[in-house]
Amino acid sequence: MAAFTILSTLPSVTSVVLIVSSVALCAAYYLHKKYSYWAKRGVPYVKPDSWFFGNTKEMIFQRESTTFMFARLYNELAGHKFGGYYRNHKPFLVLRDPELIRLIFVKNFSHFHDRNTPDERDFDPLSKHLLNLRGQRWKNVRYKLTPTFSSGKLKGMHELMQACIVELDDYLTKATSGDSKDSNVQDLRELMAKFTTDVIGACAFGLNCNSIRDENSEFRRIGRLIFSFSWRSYIRAIVLTLAPGIVMATKWKNARPEIENFFMSVLKGAVEHRKSHTEQKRNDFLQLLINIQAEERKQLESNGQHNGTQNGTQNGTQNGIQNGLQNGHAESVSEKSKDILFDDSVVASNAFIFFIAGFETTASTLSYCLYELALNPDIGEKLYEEVESVKQAHNGTLDYDAVNKELVYMEAVISETLRKYPPASVLGRRCNEAFQIPDTNVVIEEGVGVTVSVYGLHHDPQYFPEPEKFKPERFLGENKDKIVPGSYLPFGDGPRICIGMRFAHYEMKSVLSYIISNYTIHRCNKTVVPLQYDTRSLLHTPVGGVWVQFQKRPK
Repeated sequence: MAAFTILSTLPSVTSVVLIVSSVALCAAYYLHKKYSYWAKRGVPYVKPDSWFFGNTKEMIFQRESTTFMFARLYNELAGHKFGGYYRNHKPFLVLRDPELIRLIFVKNFSHFHDRNTPDERDFDPLSKHLLNLRGQRWKNVRYKLTPTFSSGKLKGMHELMQACIVELDDYLTKATSGDSKDSNVQDLRELMAKFTTDVIGACAFGLNCNSIRDENSEFRRIGRLIFSFSWRSYIRAIVLTLAPGIVMATKWKNARPEIENFFMSVLKGAVEHRKSHTEQKRNDFLQLLINIQAEERKQLESNGQHNGTQNGTQNGTQNGIQNGLQNGHAESVSEKSKDILFDDSVVASNAFIFFIAGFETTASTLSYCLYELALNPDIGEKLYEEVESVKQAHNGTLDYDAVNKELVYMEAVISETLRKYPPASVLGRRCNEAFQIPDTNVVIEEGVGVTVSVYGLHHDPQYFPEPEKFKPERFLGENKDKIVPGSYLPFGDGPRICIGMRFAHYEMKSVLSYIISNYTIHRCNKTVVPLQYDTRSLLHTPVGGVWVQFQKRPK
């Protein structure tokens, strides 16, 4: 009898079916409405292949890399200047037409001044960098950081750059003079990452990372960790897309704790060193950050708005940054610094992103460039002839001006590498103010994201015939003048173009000049043609490295 009473209180099978059906119908109606966004506006779009993930299912399940997913969307919308797709159930617009890209990224930047990245978060001290900042705050930070990359500042880094090249020379000399036949076989991605880590450490922070000499360098280990796959980062990225409120509520930081703690500790140590060695004058990125914060504190104090203990001098600011990095953590905006643009977390964030971007993207481009020289020895020899010719005109050396102004063919080789292997294969912007696409009735609404597949553009035969061939001549003379504006975007475009572009070009030309002058690059039994790419990586990362053989040129 008791059992009958319990059963009678349970919902009937019919009720359960009705409830489940109602929920399913509501969900189906909701998703149908969401996925009708572009059709209702008469915009061509790629049909979603998943009710839940929209057009991103293959990427979410790591069966397709980010680079190739967006290139696929670009190709599926062939014949259209733009078209829609869905990230989960959110509408995004793919831009295919170079003129339209320029219109949005440059001419109408005020409508699209933010990236498709999460807004800055006060709980995450490493998130307030140029890639994430929005609106006026981004503009102000960008303005103050731009002087870092002036010609005068880059010239001042010449000796530091050359010191890192000497370290690379020592390493390669030993490698190519070894008894083992495989001693001169190198993984270019790892070798170039070690070099660029040392360069960014020396030129930006006054640090000796010692990545080339020390196989167990902590800087290189952390660099690998930053770009290695982790389930933590993977799950966080999905949650951030589907339910950003959860990330906010749980204060789920982007960087792994080990990475954050290491970088904060290094930054604190660098600031402490400068505090105790004031006689050493430095002119690098970290010092610029220190100086900017000093100027802001001094300005606030002079206006009677800041009552902190700092005296507005460089030493006082170093104390401020040092205090903000206690226990390996940067302070978020506090009551004392709420009116300061460059608070401790902004300083730490921009130092962090400069370190990351400064070594990974440049190392990647260098490795692809040397890989192509191994596959195309005739291009390598032509490059060698140019480098030697310029060196002879400058008494056997290459100064800053010679590297930047006279290596024309090398510039073309690097440009072609960036075309075929763009380090930033996807660009994104967020519409901040409704914008009507000219000569159409289509209005991009506020909050809608726009996407450009740089890889898709760079491999479109309409703009670059025979795109899979490595042809530096595309960027020489008349051919260069024929490149359609907006079709070549290795560093982005408009006011948010990569701030470190000039530094990267100078670094690549400097080290390539040394390598080409002293070595020939060849295929080896580990060289993979064509390269295969990691579907789990956000970057365009080859599986198993990029292997070639170095041979010393006869004197």
